[in-house]
Order: sequence, then C-alpha cells, then structure tokens
Amino acid sequence: MASLYKFDLETPIIVSDFVIFSLIVFPFCGGCTADECRIILFEEPIANRAIKGHVIRSILSRSCSDLKKLDPKAKSGICLIDPDGEGRLLPFLVMCDMSNKDGVGVTVISHDSENRTLVDNNNPPGDYSRNIYYKDANITQLVSLVSVSQSCEQFIKYECLGSTLKDGFWVSCDSEKMTYWSGAAPESHMCACGMNKSCEKSSVNCNCHVNDLKWREDCGFLTNKTHLPVKKLKFGDTDVDAKGNEEKGYHTLGKFKCYGIA
Repeated sequence: MASLYKFDLETPIIVSDFVIFSLIVFPFCGGCTADECRIILFEEPIANRAIKGHVIRSILSRSCSDLKKLDPKAKSGICLIDPDGEGRLLPFLVMCDMSNKDGVGVTVISHDSENRTLVDNNNPPGDYSRNIYYKDANITQLVSLVSVSQSCEQFIKYECLGSTLKDGFWVSCDSEKMTYWSGAAPESHMCACGMNKSCEKSSVNCNCHVNDLKWREDCGFLTNKTHLPVKKLKFGDTDVDAKGNEEKGYHTLGKFKCYGIA
C-alpha cells in the first residue's frame, strides 16, 4: 500500500565516514511503499537526527488527524508521522484510517497479539504473562502520539471458563498494574457490566468474576488515554479446580487507535 508521503533526497553530504541525505518530506498520496519508507528513514546513518551539526529536516504530520486537518482529501493508507515534531524521537509508520470516526483521521497501530489467544495451565494470579510489541514504534513513541491526540482507545476481551479476572490485570504504558477492564472507570476494579449493572450475576462486577464452569466474557474499549497503550497482559486461575474441572480463558487485544487533536 502506498504511503501518504513522498520523499525527495537532496545531494548527499559527506561527514566523516558517513553519507547523510538531507530529508524533506511532503504530503503526497501515492509516494513510497512501506518498505521503501523504512529503508529511507531507518537505515543508518539516516536514523540519526543530527550528526556533527547536520540536521535531517522533517516536515511530517503529528498524527493522522493532523494530516486530515491539513489535507481534508487525504486518503487512507500507510503514513509516516512525527508526534514530537523536532524532538529526538524518530518518526514511525502507522495506518491512517481516514473514514472511521466521521472521517477525523484515525491513527492505527498494529501489534503482535491481536489474535484470540489461549490462556491455560497458569494457576497463580498473573502467572500467565504476555508482552505486547507494537509494529514500527516503541512505547515512548506511542506515548508521544497520545500526547497530541484528543482520544485514544484499545479493544480488550477476556473469555473465561472457570477463570476469574480477579486473578488477572494489564500493565499500562507507564508500567502500572491496572485492574479495571473493558469500558470501566480507572480504579473501579470493574468491567463495563459492573459500571452499568448488567453483569450476568448482580453480586459481581465482571462476568468473569462469576468463576463457574460456563463460558462467559467481558469485552469493550479501554479509553483512558493516560494508561494506553496496553504494555502487558497478565492472567491466572487457568488450571484444574479442586474437582478436576478444566479452567481456561482466551484474550483478544485490538489495535491501538488515536484520533482528534489535543
């Protein structure tokens, strides 16, 4: 898929043993491919913003919403963004969805744990652990995206059979333990059904707190952007109960999305 940016490379400048290109980026639909963008931007020594006083200049949108504001006709596609502008963080590749959320320009970041994944044979609380690795960006770069975005969200779902979410949690972008889930308020220790009193049993705050031998689930969007993106998932109570019944779960974590201009 084509990038939303076109690269013009000026005459190379020789500095010591390095060959450096002065990089100017212009908004353009139908520019370099994703692989070409990676080669141009990330191969050394181009990845260094400044080497011996020579600054690689970039004119990049801070987010897909920023790009859509500058160019209302911008189309969906792979895009290089630079949330911290002339700061020291490198630009990174994202998917711009220019039709969702009323066409505001949604920045979408994929990761390696989007598929429905089995949690099994992990009994102590938090014994199951899965780190989330985001495509083309690290947590620091994504936090910079959060800071320039009005809203961010990430879908999360846990399906449970005899497994309780009381033995699970997720880890925020700043490495804090989070025990609220799927649309609930921070510090509530609830899921969405607990907030609106729609859980399958009135005595619990999450469907997966019932902890019986019936398949149940809790799902929804995490929307407190100061905690996003999700850095790690931790679950437990997925082994065999005292009566020999199998306990297990499945987790699904959606793409990280930000939109609007802060």
